[in-house]
Amino acid sequence: MSEDLFAPSLQDVPRLGPPAEGERPWRLGSQFYVAFFGGALAVTAIASLNARRLGAPKETQRWILVLGAVGVVASVIVSWALFGRDLGRSLRIAHRVVAVLLAGALYKVQQRPDRVYAFRAQGDDDEQYDSLWVPGLVAALVGGLVQVGILGLGILALDAVFG
Repeated sequence: MSEDLFAPSLQDVPRLGPPAEGERPWRLGSQFYVAFFGGALAVTAIASLNARRLGAPKETQRWILVLGAVGVVASVIVSWALFGRDLGRSLRIAHRVVAVLLAGALYKVQQRPDRVYAFRAQGDDDEQYDSLWVPGLVAALVGGLVQVGILGLGILALDAVFG
């Protein structure tokens, strides 16, 4: 009886060099900054693009979109429940708290594909990942503005129905 309990499980997986710059994924921890400054919509967009770059399964990519939609809706509901029509306080507090919590969930969803990517990519740790500065700023600005619109309209709608 041969015991293969201690045999390496990824021995047949080829190790590749990192993809070219612009095709590499972003570090998962950097997505928290996008969430804090841009909101749930911005971090969902970055996480979705990152999952594709990581080569994540389609099911993982769908979960990212589902969690993102739940995060956007939750940010509206939590903001309205805590602060009512005060959009300024909603943006400063509730909107960011929900987005950072969402970023934690998206981190967990992307963690397994990121580990597989890190195993397969060879090279220096800095060479394995692209910088999130420019895409993160764009996502935070555009996603943040759209999120403000969604938040404002959602708060008005909830106030009209329940207020």
